[in-house]
Amino acid sequence: MINLEWLRTFSAIYECNSITEASKKLHMTQPGVSKHLTALEGHIGKKLFERTTRKLAPTEYGKFLYAQINNPLQQLEKVEYYSGQRAKKARSAITIGCTTDFFNTELIDKIYSFEMYIVACFGSEKELIEALDADKIQLLVGIKKHGVYDHQFNYIKNETLELISSTDIAIPATIKKNTKECIGWLQKQTWFTYDNDQADLKKFWEINFGTNPKIIPRYILPSYKAIIEVLKNNSGFSIVPKHLCTEELKNNLIQAPIALAKTVEQELFYSYKLKNSNLQEIDQFVNEMKNHTKPENNLSPPIV
Repeated sequence: MINLEWLRTFSAIYECNSITEASKKLHMTQPGVSKHLTALEGHIGKKLFERTTRKLAPTEYGKFLYAQINNPLQQLEKVEYYSGQRAKKARSAITIGCTTDFFNTELIDKIYSFEMYIVACFGSEKELIEALDADKIQLLVGIKKHGVYDHQFNYIKNETLELISSTDIAIPATIKKNTKECIGWLQKQTWFTYDNDQADLKKFWEINFGTNPKIIPRYILPSYKAIIEVLKNNSGFSIVPKHLCTEELKNNLIQAPIALAKTVEQELFYSYKLKNSNLQEIDQFVNEMKNHTKPENNLSPPIV
């Protein structure tokens, strides 16, 4: 899992174009800054900066990563500032895990007003589930149900899945009336998926076509928003939550290429270990979420 301090350090280097200046900004030693950068590059397997004669220049992947994390990091700094300015009184604390997609759409405008201390960890769903199992996280937020035997689930909401593609792809008229031809044509396209399991793609395929997809994704990106961003300028298909791509569809930056008869939804949950079922911090966080959610979206089914 990515350490948030590595991301803070990367962001500072990106903005300062210099390890020396970044170390001053962060009040760290230069070796400490270099160590964070090396650890981050080693974790993601990508070089983030190229050295020039006077400064560090971000690579294309470095630019992409900065665009993905800049807003969440700013919001977390806002959380820290807001917490520090509030009246000093005893507060509970919790470590939560969520995807950057869920944080940006569901938590970003809420958690800084919570009456508790919050440590947020980001990662793919697989990484977060492993972190919960290893007791590095107390609560997962906005996660799909998984098969770890002692993990409990509390329903949050449903989200509708949407088939999307880049706008450069022309859809043959014949496939709209012939399901078999439609399946065959779609399976030959370039696909982007969220993970290797392809759970969302398999569910979408099963409900609409009654079979499993015979698709080998060319690209696996553990962020729906990143997939949507890529498809704005690159050819391909994907299955993503509809609410994440509403604006892009409205502005014709991507397209919903085929109108299918059946609506496909997936459920999102809170998840925590059985031994933490009575942990008051979990109840407090869930209740805070309900208090900061509009009534029409505030669903609270029982624990599953």
